[in-house]
Amino acid sequence: MQPLKTVVTISRDAPLQMTRTFLLQEAGYEVIALASDDSAREFLRLPHQAQPNLVLMCHTVPESSRVALSSAIKWRFPSTPILMLYNGYDPTVAEVDGGLENVRDPQALLDTVQLLLSTKQQKRI
Repeated sequence: MQPLKTVVTISRDAPLQMTRTFLLQEAGYEVIALASDDSAREFLRLPHQAQPNLVLMCHTVPESSRVALSSAIKWRFPSTPILMLYNGYDPTVAEVDGGLENVRDPQALLDTVQLLLSTKQQKRI
């Protein structure tokens, strides 16, 4: 049996965080939910922290935090893809590997997560 793939979610909205966590867990992922810059930095500082398979960053994370956190994640875990969720037109200069507009269909989120996790050579989508 293969170990569960780990998805780290970063969000400032507790109900969205809980809903995404439940959705991802039901789809068979281990989820580490982080709700602040401080909790994300602490996660990255843990000396024996296993590399997550994916980081999912919510649109509720302010732009300055997106940039700083994405850089820190890429420095610590260079091959971990970062998926940024957007709310309408919400550009970012953060280093992310994919973007998805918040959708009402949870399956679109799961499909995008699976696509990023199944890509052998990370590509921007």
